[in-house]
Amino acid sequence: MLKQKLILSYSTKIGLQVLQIVASLVVARVAGPTVLGTVAFGTAYVSLLVFIADLGISTAHIKLLSEGQDEDKCNSTFAGLKLVTTALFVLGVLGFYAVQKYIFDKEFESQAHEYVIFISLITVTIGQLIYIPKATFTAKTEQAKVDIPDLLGGFLQHPLRIAVVLLGFGAVALSFANMAATLVTIPIYVYLFRGFSFKGFDKKLAWRYMKISLPVILIGMSTSMIQQIDKVLLQFFTSSEQVGYYTAGYKVGGFILLIGKSVSLLFFPLFSKAVAEGNNHFIRDKIYKFERFSFLYILPAVVLLTIFSRPFVMMLLGEDYEPSIMVMQLVTVALFINVLNMPYGSVIEGLGRFKLSAILNTANLIFFALAVVLFLHPQLINTGAQGVASAVLLSNIFLGILYRFYATKHFPSLKHQLTLKFGIFGLINYAVFYTAFESFFYGDVLLMIAFVPVYLAITYTALSLLGWIDKDDWEDLLSLVDFRSMKNYIMNEFRKR
Repeated sequence: MLKQKLILSYSTKIGLQVLQIVASLVVARVAGPTVLGTVAFGTAYVSLLVFIADLGISTAHIKLLSEGQDEDKCNSTFAGLKLVTTALFVLGVLGFYAVQKYIFDKEFESQAHEYVIFISLITVTIGQLIYIPKATFTAKTEQAKVDIPDLLGGFLQHPLRIAVVLLGFGAVALSFANMAATLVTIPIYVYLFRGFSFKGFDKKLAWRYMKISLPVILIGMSTSMIQQIDKVLLQFFTSSEQVGYYTAGYKVGGFILLIGKSVSLLFFPLFSKAVAEGNNHFIRDKIYKFERFSFLYILPAVVLLTIFSRPFVMMLLGEDYEPSIMVMQLVTVALFINVLNMPYGSVIEGLGRFKLSAILNTANLIFFALAVVLFLHPQLINTGAQGVASAVLLSNIFLGILYRFYATKHFPSLKHQLTLKFGIFGLINYAVFYTAFESFFYGDVLLMIAFVPVYLAITYTALSLLGWIDKDDWEDLLSLVDFRSMKNYIMNEFRKR
């Protein structure tokens, strides 16, 4: 069943990202980098404070439910706390906006930027309220109930974005399209949450939520700011055009980030339960299998994406987006590293070491912010969008080292030889095939298409000769297309209370 959960999560996230990439390509080419950058800035501006809408209570809810606490009491207490924190978030964003504009007299680049901020505020607020049922589904590892509504919302959002720019509208209309897609998912979650009962707000239980959530606040703040401060600082140091270059390049590599989020959401409740049961073997086994799957099937896709970054950007976005090429390459690698290290972060939080996780994430935020300023400041390196992408790569490496060190400290049985040998293989694999692609394949469409099966055939032949891929790995790959098992899993989950 875990295999179906992971496959469903991967499939829906990749499907969403494909939709997003197609829509972003149309938006980028038709509307231009300024419009794309304006929408990205507005969302990032609001999301800088999105940690206030949670303050760690979602993590506490997932942990308490996964440990077997009274579900009805947890649901009602969590819902009450979530309403309060979401209201604080709205007030925080409005206050931040007012201070910037009316006290510090710092104007935005255009009035459209302000409209986008307010529309994004409504969208993010709705998304946070939706997280009341979503966090409950996550705690119960009901992955289908988490992923299917997102996929349906994406099927509305991205065609709407395309229609908006083709009709000649700009950033404000694009923001409305995003909001409409979020609104559509509300009745779906209401339907899926039917049958879940509530026993009223429990003050003692609320205190347990707060005890867990206090250190998690720093985790949420750090994570939220790392995800958004890149675009905000890029806007303030440069322009919407540079944000557009960065966003366009980031969108392509972003599908890996979505996989990483799925891994974190799925592994955290599983590892929390395993820790409570003293089942250390389960944790070691799942991390090992996940790493093998990632290296054998995700790493080749990462290598291909980085190799094809130039033709992809030049053919689909045009020469105006040439700065996005390196952004795409750096971000793709950075987010793959992020995915590999997610389970180790889940180990730390599954142990209940939220204070440690908060310290590590805060240290990474400081490291990332300093790296961004170093790469962006006019009197320092001053490399614009490409510099921010470099900072993303460095910060993911930094956090990964911290996660692995402290997870291994608590679970000495966790080994990193697999990461080391596949990491070296991946670097050599990339260097050889990138050189071959640039020397013999680039420039001819038919040759570039032929490169993909040639690359995959040689890569998997090499893995087989090295003995690094076996029968079980091929069976795992075939399970990706086991539609009957997937259908049965989804139907069974949707029927459950």
